[in-house]
Amino acid sequence: MDVVRGLIAEGWPITAEELGALSPYLRAHISRFGAYATDEIGVRPAAFNPELTEIDFTTVGLAA
Repeated sequence: MDVVRGLIAEGWPITAEELGALSPYLRAHISRFGAYATDEIGVRPAAFNPELTEIDFTTVGLAA
């Protein structure tokens, strides 16, 4: 969301359809046994705000 907000602030037009095509999940180069960093487990992430008020979602037929 921070990247999308940054692009909007720079003047890039972002549509709801484009956001719908993005996937938050890894789909390539997944390590079978994983390589996970554990040194950052205790670091608390910044507060997450999932609302994108800058994008008009009324044009997209969302499932109820």
